[in-house]
Amino acid sequence: MKTSRYLKKPTKVIKKRRRDEKRLGALFLTMVAVLIVLLAYFLPKSAPSRSMLFSEGKNRLVENVRAYLQQQGYHELKGSAVAPGRVTLSYELPASEDKDLLAKKVNNYLKRQGFFVKKVDNIAKDAGFTIFIDFQTIPIGTLAFIRLDKPSAVRAPLLAIKPKLVIVIDDFGYSNQEVIRNFLRLPGKLTVSVIPGHPYSKWAAGNAKLAGKEVIIHMPMEPEEGNLKGGEDKYMLLTSMTPDEIKRRIEMAHAELPEAIGMNNHMGSLFTADPELMQVVITSLKAKGLYFIDSLTSPRSVAYEIATRNKIPAALRSVFLDNVRDKSEIQAQFEKAIEIARRSGRAVAIGHVYPETLAALNDLLKSDLINEVELAFASEVTF
Repeated sequence: MKTSRYLKKPTKVIKKRRRDEKRLGALFLTMVAVLIVLLAYFLPKSAPSRSMLFSEGKNRLVENVRAYLQQQGYHELKGSAVAPGRVTLSYELPASEDKDLLAKKVNNYLKRQGFFVKKVDNIAKDAGFTIFIDFQTIPIGTLAFIRLDKPSAVRAPLLAIKPKLVIVIDDFGYSNQEVIRNFLRLPGKLTVSVIPGHPYSKWAAGNAKLAGKEVIIHMPMEPEEGNLKGGEDKYMLLTSMTPDEIKRRIEMAHAELPEAIGMNNHMGSLFTADPELMQVVITSLKAKGLYFIDSLTSPRSVAYEIATRNKIPAALRSVFLDNVRDKSEIQAQFEKAIEIARRSGRAVAIGHVYPETLAALNDLLKSDLINEVELAFASEVTF
C-alpha cells in the first residue's frame, strides 16, 4: 500500500513536467515564428540587380514613352531600334515645332516615368536633338527628334556633306590566313583593330599600315564572364589591378603595336563599367595622344562618358555587324549603320574577321548603297 502511494507521486510529477515541456516548446516555436515575421517585415529588401533595373527601364521606355509620343502625334522613324543592350527611338520633329519646348516637355514626361535625362545633344542647328536616358543610374538608350523638312537655307550645306561611315574590324592578330589578307586588300578606308599578345599581332599591325588602313589597339578588358585566351591574358585589364599596373599594360600594348593611333575595348563588359578604372585608361591614352572607341559591350559602360569628360577624341559603337554570322543578317546591319549615319551624320559599325563579314563588306563596296555615305577612318569621327 505504501509502495503504491509512493509510485503515484512521481508519475504525477513526470506528467506535469511533460505538460510544461510541451507548453514551453509551443511557446518557443511561437516566438521563433513571430521573430521570422518581424525580420521579414523590417529588414531592408535586397536591392534589385542591375540587369533587372535595365530590363525595367527598357520596358518603360519602349512601352510607356513610345505610347506617349504616339498619342502626342509624333511619327516614329524607320531607324528606331530595340536591341538587347540599348534602345534607340527616333521621331520626326515637325517643322512648325520649337525643339527647345519639345525637349522640355519630353524631359518632364521622362522624369515622371522615373528616368534621369543625362544630357541633350543638338544634332545640328535647328536639325533636331538627342536625349540620353538613364534609369537608376543605368544607361538605357536615346530618344532622337530629327527635323526632316528643314528650311532650304539649312538644307543645302547639309546635303553637300555626306554622312560618314566608319567600319572597324576587330580581332586581327590570331592568324594571317587568307581571309585576313583579303580584309587588308579591300579598297577604301578601314580601321583595323589588333589584339596584342598573339602570334600575328605585330604582323597584322605592320601590314595593315602598309595597306593604307588605320590601326588601333583592341585592348583586352575584363568581361563579366568568359574565359581569357592565352597570350592576351598578360595584357588584360582587370578590375582587381592597381592604376600603375593598368598603365603598365597599356604601355606594353602600345609598345607592341606602335602603328596604333587609337584604342577600342576587346570584351570589357565588367571593366568599362568602372568609372575609376576607365579614368586611368583614358588618362593614359590622353598622354599618348590616342583616341578611344567605346565598343559598348555593356549598356553600363562609362568609357565614352569618361573620355569626353577628359576631352580626348572618342566615339561610340553604333552597330555590331556580325553578332549573327549570316551574310544576309550582316548586310541588314550595314544598312542599319548607313541609316544611322544619314540621321546623325556619322556611324561606327564594328565587325570581326569572319568570312561572312568579308563577303557582305565586299558586296557593300560594289553596291550603290555605299555611295550614300563617305567611308571614314575612326579618327575622322572622334571628337
